[in-house]
Amino acid sequence: MTPESYFISGSSIQPFKDESWESIERDPRGLLLVWAQPKPRSTYIAAMDPTQGITGWSRGTRTEGDHKTDNGVIEIFEVDGEKITEEELDAENNPVIDRLTKKPRLITRYRDVQVAEFAAPCDAVEIARVADILGRIYKGADEDACELIWESWPGCGMLTTQELLRLSYPNLWHWEHISDEAEQTSALGWRSTRESMKLLWYRARRHLMQRNAIIRSQFLLDEYSNAEIDLEKMRARAAYGSHDDRFMAANLAFWAGHRWTYDVERTSEIVTTTPVLDYQRFAPTFEDEGLLTFEDWRSARVAEMERD
Repeated sequence: MTPESYFISGSSIQPFKDESWESIERDPRGLLLVWAQPKPRSTYIAAMDPTQGITGWSRGTRTEGDHKTDNGVIEIFEVDGEKITEEELDAENNPVIDRLTKKPRLITRYRDVQVAEFAAPCDAVEIARVADILGRIYKGADEDACELIWESWPGCGMLTTQELLRLSYPNLWHWEHISDEAEQTSALGWRSTRESMKLLWYRARRHLMQRNAIIRSQFLLDEYSNAEIDLEKMRARAAYGSHDDRFMAANLAFWAGHRWTYDVERTSEIVTTTPVLDYQRFAPTFEDEGLLTFEDWRSARVAEMERD
C-alpha cells in the first residue's frame, strides 16, 4: 500500500511531488508518510522517539553518511481501527463448532492500524514541533489532540518535554508507577530503565504475535525484522548497521493505546449466533395457551380455580 507523501515546513504541510515513490522509497527521511486521513470518531495515539540528531537538518541538506545518524520518529496508530470477524480455530487449526448452532463459531478481533509515520535525523526540539502539528491533525475523538507518548528520560527527551510544554500540547502521556497498585504519576513521558524496556518489549511482542496490529510502513517492518535480542537486557535492539527508532516508537504506541499498566489485554470476542432469551419477558408463555394478554391469562386461571 503506497502512502501519500507530505513535506512539513514550519506549521505548513504540503503534498510532496518533487520525487517519485521509487526515489522516496530509497530514502523517506524528512517526509510525512500517510496511509489514512484522520477520522473524527476514531481514537488515535501518537508515539515519538526523539534523538540528539542534527540541528537544522532537512531533506534538502542531506549529506553523504548522515543516514547513520539515529532518526527522531513519530508513529501514529488508529487504536482498534479494524474490526475482523473470522472463524475460531482450535490448536490444530480446525474450526471450532458451536454446540448450539452446529456451525463454526465466529470471533471478533480488533487491530491497531498504522496511519502515519515521520522519521528524520532532526534534533529533539525540532521533532517535538512536528509532533505538535501531527497530534492536533490526528485528534480524532479527542478534544484538541490525540494522546502523545514519548521517551522523556534519560537523554535528550528532556528537551522534547520542554518544547512540548512550551507549545502547550494538550494531551501528554504521564508515567505510570506500579507498586501495590498501578497509578499515574505527575512525571511526563516514558522513562527508559532496564525493567521498563524489558516489559515494553514483552508486551509489544505479544501484541504483534497475536496479529493485533496492521503495520503499513515497510521501513517499520524492516526494523522489526532486522532486530536482534539483547540477551543481557532481554529486549530487542537494532542489529549492527540498522536502526530501532521506528519500532521503539511503535511499541510505545501500543502500550499507551491499550493502557497496559491498568487494563487487561483485549481478547477475541465470541460472536453471538443464537438469541439469548429474556425469561422475565417471555414467562408465562401466553401464546402457547392461545391467550393474548396477561389479563386474559389471569382470568383463565381464576376461572379454573372457581371450577375446582
